[in-house]
Amino acid sequence: MKSIFLFLFFSLAAAFVIPEKTYAQELKFEFKDLPDTTIYLVRYYGPYKYYADTSISKNGVVKFEASKHQRGVYAVWLPGNSYYEFILDNERVHLQIDDARNMINSTTVLQSENNKIFFVYVRKMIEYNDHLKKLNDQYAASSGNENQLSKIKKEIQDETIIWNKYKRNLAESSEPLFVSQLIWLTVDVEYPDSLKDADGNFSDQKTIHQYYVDHYWDGVNLKEPGLIQTPVFSSKLDAYFSQNGILQQADTVIKYSVLLLNEMDQIDSSNYVFSYTLDFLMNKYDQMQIVGMDKVFWHLGRNYYCPPNNKAWWITPENLDKICKRVSELQNSLIGLTAANLILTDSTEKKWISLYDIKTEYTVLYFWDPNCGHCKTQTPKLQQLYEQKLKKRGVEVYAVAYATGDAFADWKKFIADNKLTFINVGLTKSIYEQMMKDVTPLLQYTTMESLYYSDVYDVFSTPKVFVLDKDKKILIKQISVETLEVYMDELTGHKGDPIILSPEEQH
Repeated sequence: MKSIFLFLFFSLAAAFVIPEKTYAQELKFEFKDLPDTTIYLVRYYGPYKYYADTSISKNGVVKFEASKHQRGVYAVWLPGNSYYEFILDNERVHLQIDDARNMINSTTVLQSENNKIFFVYVRKMIEYNDHLKKLNDQYAASSGNENQLSKIKKEIQDETIIWNKYKRNLAESSEPLFVSQLIWLTVDVEYPDSLKDADGNFSDQKTIHQYYVDHYWDGVNLKEPGLIQTPVFSSKLDAYFSQNGILQQADTVIKYSVLLLNEMDQIDSSNYVFSYTLDFLMNKYDQMQIVGMDKVFWHLGRNYYCPPNNKAWWITPENLDKICKRVSELQNSLIGLTAANLILTDSTEKKWISLYDIKTEYTVLYFWDPNCGHCKTQTPKLQQLYEQKLKKRGVEVYAVAYATGDAFADWKKFIADNKLTFINVGLTKSIYEQMMKDVTPLLQYTTMESLYYSDVYDVFSTPKVFVLDKDKKILIKQISVETLEVYMDELTGHKGDPIILSPEEQH
């Protein structure tokens, strides 16, 4: 599926001029040996840098008027494509840099409470990273020496704990300065001793993980607009919604997405933390290939973008229409919903067969096209699986084919050539022609949902597999026939049975 959000994600940031109530302030930088030249001020929007302002250096001095800029992390872009980061937070900034080759350690902060703390923090971080690299190098060189490896590993763990405590203490002592929020974004979750077992170990991984999720954003003020003007908010957000963070299961992601969004300012159009986060989530789960995760896109789209719940004030009407169209396409085919009934004809075009009339514990709903290359390989495998496993277990297959125009003859030939014995129905040539002429006569046999099944079930590419339970609730979808075999073995109590479709054929 084409991503709706990929092109939105970057275009908005470049156009943002973020107003905020500020105080008159000057940014002044004194660089030793800097030639007179054009110097740029750049800002962050997520992990990306954007142009913010221009100045001319004179005798090594660079000045910017900064009251028009929102607080956050900024950088002075210097000749040779090097840049020098600092914090802007409603205060005059005056920094002196004596060595262009070692700007961090040669900086003297003459004015700016935020930057006094920021440069102490950055220097400490460099020191920690250098020490950690040495320990890691020692660890790599000690391969085979278990005692030495254990000792170095313990030292690495201890250093990491000390560094995290330092960051936490610095963040707490720096409030309410903006630098405090910047540091909080880098602080790792600390686990209390109450979570340890009798042996003093954190052994209950489920409880540990839940504590991690619940305390991940501790200290961070998610209503702070400057978060989006740092390079670390985006990486923290990405880690939270990764395999190492929140369980990548649709309902869980939805739950924690809503909790997070509710902590943000959803009204102030000068605060882009909410818009960035919401677009990030929509983009991520629009593209994700994990089965069932389209429910996240659908839920967020329905509850934050589409009328009457439109909170996405930054989206153009054209893009909003695209989002809401996709939400509408997904709404009937999500895992957990009851599948819409289908009533379609077999190849004789005389016998109408209803999906709801199939009274089995499980039903495989299969959409395919006789002229689709992948369908030509998957459909015979489905027949093999049906004959050797599914039919014996009382599992029926309801296969819906695209059979209009010339495909009608191809469909009938494919059924005969491959001896397909499961239920085969389709939107056939004459039915389609009647439907285009006047649908009314067909409605005594079928429904509009059946005739427009591709819209109802979001079938815009084939093959497409759904598994339904006895109540026709959707259990899983969009899996290959090979994966279907493994899934149905487990679902029907035959886990461990010999696999018919060999692993090398799986997709």
